[in-house]
Amino acid sequence: MVNSKNELVNKDINRQISINIIITFIIVLFISLMISIGVFYEFWFWYKELTHKTLELLSVFMGASTFLIIWNKHSTEESINYILGFGYLIVSVMDVIHTYFYKYMVINDIARSDTSLKYWMIARIIEVISLLMFSYAPYRKNGNKYIAMFKTVLFIAFLSYVLENNKAYIPAFYTTNGITMFKIVLEYLVIMIAILALYKLRNNLVREQLINFKFLYISILLMIPSEVCFTLFKSTDSLWFVYGHILKICSYFYLYKAVFQSSINYPYDKINENNQRLSDILNAIPIPIHTYNLNNKIDFVNNKFEELFKYSKENILGLDDEEISKVLRKVGNNHEKSLPYRVYNDEENTKNIIRTYLDSHNKEIKVLINAHKIKGGVLVVTNDIKQEQQIKNLNLQAQTILNSISVPTIIVDYNGEIIACNNYFADLVEVNYEEINRMNIYELNKLLKLNSNEVHNIFSPPNFRDDKIDCVIVTPRVNRKNIQISTSVIKNIYNESIGLMIVVQDVSKIKENQIKLINQEKLALLGQMGATIVHETRNFLTTIKGNSQLIQLYTDNDRIKGFANKINSDTDEVNRIISDFLNLSKPRETELEEVAFYDLISSMKSTIETSSLMSKVQLTLKLDYDERYILCDETQIKQVILNICKNAVEALEHVSAPKLFISTGLNEQSKEVYIKIEDNGKGMSEDTLKKVGTPFFTTKKTGTGLGLSACYEIINEHNGRIEIESKLGIGTTFSIIVPYLDEE
Repeated sequence: MVNSKNELVNKDINRQISINIIITFIIVLFISLMISIGVFYEFWFWYKELTHKTLELLSVFMGASTFLIIWNKHSTEESINYILGFGYLIVSVMDVIHTYFYKYMVINDIARSDTSLKYWMIARIIEVISLLMFSYAPYRKNGNKYIAMFKTVLFIAFLSYVLENNKAYIPAFYTTNGITMFKIVLEYLVIMIAILALYKLRNNLVREQLINFKFLYISILLMIPSEVCFTLFKSTDSLWFVYGHILKICSYFYLYKAVFQSSINYPYDKINENNQRLSDILNAIPIPIHTYNLNNKIDFVNNKFEELFKYSKENILGLDDEEISKVLRKVGNNHEKSLPYRVYNDEENTKNIIRTYLDSHNKEIKVLINAHKIKGGVLVVTNDIKQEQQIKNLNLQAQTILNSISVPTIIVDYNGEIIACNNYFADLVEVNYEEINRMNIYELNKLLKLNSNEVHNIFSPPNFRDDKIDCVIVTPRVNRKNIQISTSVIKNIYNESIGLMIVVQDVSKIKENQIKLINQEKLALLGQMGATIVHETRNFLTTIKGNSQLIQLYTDNDRIKGFANKINSDTDEVNRIISDFLNLSKPRETELEEVAFYDLISSMKSTIETSSLMSKVQLTLKLDYDERYILCDETQIKQVILNICKNAVEALEHVSAPKLFISTGLNEQSKEVYIKIEDNGKGMSEDTLKKVGTPFFTTKKTGTGLGLSACYEIINEHNGRIEIESKLGIGTTFSIIVPYLDEE
């Protein structure tokens, strides 16, 4: 009966999704037609090759992006079948080759035009075959992705070899009369395979896990009219030809959206699922539990609480302590302070409180109450004293509950012996579950090479306390991990510490991403500024070194040979200095030291001037001399200043009289020094100003959107700030402000 109801619900959902897909499909067809008409009459006749290249490369970009998302999301446990990603990688390569040869269709070179269409057709066939294979097994345990990449490269090389060296055996796709019947037949074969893939995916529309099947379905649907268009044109001067390319771009867009959106939404869905799971676990615990929020109102009541007091959750949730006393009536002293008040004021008598209440049937219930301060409120655990003996059975279920919690957790007793841990903890530390249960906490610390003395102290029974500490471990497999440890003391009815619950979170990825974000733009900046300098300088060095070696070769004068040898060694030294300069781009950890602010800015003067002169920018420097020291990582501060100067110079690109004004100063009231970088460039709108510093937001065509985000992060780590003033058409002023050290 339940299964039949679920089937009906799924059918209704599927029907609604199908209607939405059809509506979207029709709208996209119409909009694409309008765009195609505009492109055809405005661009195609005048810039045929450039327009075609633009349309194709848009598809290639989205196909390659789809591959990269699937590549980076790959895992051996649960991932999208990587046939989809590698299939579109091959398709993208074939489309690039097709785009290269397309120019011969414009000049009517029949042989090479035929080659262009062969690469095109191979791409379409591989595309639909990949989609069909994916439709049979969307999720599967994939093998090693690097081996798969190697096989893909070999396959691409094989295809290219066959197409280039066996032209006589492959039927023509293009002649003086246009496309051949053989190509048209292959196009319709592609359409039939696409229809088969749609048929296989029809039952997956309600699934949105690692991929959004609704968008994938639309993508394949749009492929069909696109392929039909490529069978209708007689020459490239056809609206059908352009319409087919626009529909192809839309198809790739929905494929990209299917993969990208799900990769973003899936982690949040997992979090919500885990939250619901935690709520279900708390409801399954045979101990009455309720919690207060920061407003001292009850915001959670579990099922056991309802069962004990015979009141529904609806009657309890949202009540403060005064309001609940009218519903849940207490026998005896009615004038004592509320539990949240006593917990927040650190009163000691918030544990093992014995009270008597009347349930909804006016029956007396004697309970034992323990209140705990938690993040964002108060947790109250209530035990029916008559059933205290029964609660001991909870120990039998403790391990099952621990394994149900998707957070690495371990429990130690007062002697430091490990009495329980869950599978997530064993996976995190890469030690077998059975081995952990045979250890004590000190042996485990030694095995993991824990680097924090503070953690060692907390694990010592006399020092058990609630705390949160960041530290580093090294697993037996020599994997270094940054972790955050949260400890909670376990106490008995006499308020004695009997153990410690340890919850661990792996924050390695978070820290790695922060470091990568800072280093990415540093590498890009130094690469741009250093490439020209190094290239030109080393060219001259090569000439000097070569001539000095010739002098050594053709002269018999020992003194001249000595001079030539000196030139050689000095040239090597200059070359070494250039290499050291490039080391600035290498990632490293932040190293804070006391630096004179004036000396720091002065040391950058020549670098900034060189960068500005290369762009024909009039640079004015006004440096305030003052013996103020700041605590900073000198390399990182230089990176921020150079990055903002680089952005300022780029903003002056189309200005007739570009000017860059850099000044420094200090504010003794707030004990801060600043550097202002002003330009008379194009400026920024208010909307752009609000988004500046947001990761991946950029107004540059080739920008990454990471530069200013990294600058904000660096200055924030130095307890400083970046302020921006800008007006469109007038210019922009960046102010970098950091605190200076007291003279004491």
